[in-house]
Amino acid sequence: MDKKVVNDKFTEIFGEQAEATFFSPGRINLIGEHTDYNGGHVFPCAISLGTYGAARKREDNKLRFYSANFEDLGIIETSLDDL
Repeated sequence: MDKKVVNDKFTEIFGEQAEATFFSPGRINLIGEHTDYNGGHVFPCAISLGTYGAARKREDNKLRFYSANFEDLGIIETSLDDL
């Protein structure tokens, strides 16, 4: 997957282009699992697998989410008023 695929899917699902697209690489720990947040020694490495996200500002308080990994759930919608 790449940013173009993510943007095309966003437009297909939501009917408008994304304003921003993001990628966060995955990470593996060769040593030091669960010690980095306790100040211990670690040896993490970024990997090419990761998570993509795309977003667009709305004029209302709705939040709409879609995951290509869970297509059967469709669009999940909530409101900022419910938080």
